[in-house]
Amino acid sequence: MDDAVHSPVRLTIMCALASVDSADYQTLKDALDVSYALLSKHAAILEDAGYLVSEKTFRGKTPQTHFRLTRAGRAALAAHLEALDEIVRGLAST
Repeated sequence: MDDAVHSPVRLTIMCALASVDSADYQTLKDALDVSYALLSKHAAILEDAGYLVSEKTFRGKTPQTHFRLTRAGRAALAAHLEALDEIVRGLAST
């Protein structure tokens, strides 16, 4: 399993984005209750891993950043959640 998902913040970002096509920076920041710096740092790590894409646009003169998961990001999240499910099932599944 890739280390990019192993941070609670990165896992939370990926789970939040899995439920939508994309989310803007401010909405994601507010929903996760994290600082700009923390969101930027972890989004960059996910983007470097190929799990997330950030797209910068303008609304009038105001810059907007939108995030979305890539196919690889969705696959990595599904694998990570499956591994967590196995842990939760524990010995009952053996």
